[in-house]
Amino acid sequence: MNILIIPTNDWIRAPGHGHIDFIAEELAERGHRVYAWHFDLCRNEKTKRKPRNVRLLKPRTLWVRDPAFFYLLNAFVHLSAMFKAIRDLKIDVIINENILPGLFAFLVSPPRVLKVFDFSDYFPESASVHYDDSQSVFKRLVEGTALCFTKLNIKFADVCLAVCRSLIEVVRSIDDTKACYLLTNGVDMNKLAVQESRERRSEVADSMDNTMVIMGVIDSWLDLMTPLKALEILRHKIPNVKILLIGPWRKRKHREDIQSFVETHDLQAYVNITGYVSDQRLARYLREGTCCLMPYKTDSFSSIIRLPEKLFVYSAYGKPILSTPLPEVAALRSEHVFFYHNVDELVGMASALMIDADQSIDRADLSAKAYDFAQKHDVRVLAGNLEQILLNSL
Repeated sequence: MNILIIPTNDWIRAPGHGHIDFIAEELAERGHRVYAWHFDLCRNEKTKRKPRNVRLLKPRTLWVRDPAFFYLLNAFVHLSAMFKAIRDLKIDVIINENILPGLFAFLVSPPRVLKVFDFSDYFPESASVHYDDSQSVFKRLVEGTALCFTKLNIKFADVCLAVCRSLIEVVRSIDDTKACYLLTNGVDMNKLAVQESRERRSEVADSMDNTMVIMGVIDSWLDLMTPLKALEILRHKIPNVKILLIGPWRKRKHREDIQSFVETHDLQAYVNITGYVSDQRLARYLREGTCCLMPYKTDSFSSIIRLPEKLFVYSAYGKPILSTPLPEVAALRSEHVFFYHNVDELVGMASALMIDADQSIDRADLSAKAYDFAQKHDVRVLAGNLEQILLNSL
């Protein structure tokens, strides 16, 4: 198959990556010709990764800083280039997870092309989060516009993919005749094994005993205050307890607010903020940390549909996970994931994992269960599932 991906972000420079990116690279490994549309949104950032067996199509781009305006503007600028690429490359399948330019790709593609909408996030909220500092009227306008484009993508798609069961229900509420398949987030187990092997050859720094790790883009959707308040209590109970925050901060003010709290409560020796790190350093941190946190806020629709990629990455390193109650995570009934509702519950769970005298938790058993869970969501498994969906739908 000749497959064109319309990704959610800049493929090589964005701090994170899209739901479909690594799965697409695995499809290319299986012999399919895979192309990805390159959005030069993060042109001022360093290259974070190189595409593996996926050819980037790089059209002329008009750059503006605002993400929504960037995609809206270039949806029109790229229109003729998309039409030409789909025709000249004899594209069989378009997989779209970008509601503005992807919709245009659907519209200019001939009927023979299978149009797949990758419903990888609840786009109204993921779009409006960029405008947290704007007036509520403007935020509602952004959400309403994104919802409209989401509905159009579902209507024009032949097939939908969804990262969780809740989003399948959203698709059915918009078009109950549309074929929609579950394709969760996952993890590249082989890639992590290579990273870990390289990291083991490097010098090991300070001990990470009794360290709780939080990984990923750090933004307002995370509730960092509960772990920090728990840390205030834990530092008096557990030697060398720490929180390690790994990943880029989307807003400077958010980082300044957290650092101010840390300083005010005299937690500087117990909180390590790294920012973005290399894959090899990340591998070492996750391997040596005691447990991992998923401290998401639970006051939005996104929290209902959230099945985060970090769940699978943490699991691949065999880590027990302490999380706020996320329905989609709970539905998986993973025995290595524990849910806390407040500071006291988080303190109790972290203490049980860190204090050897507590015999109620078998950490080796938890680690084995976490690893087995990750293997079931390896990108090779997901790519095989997607390949079968595409072949059956053509």
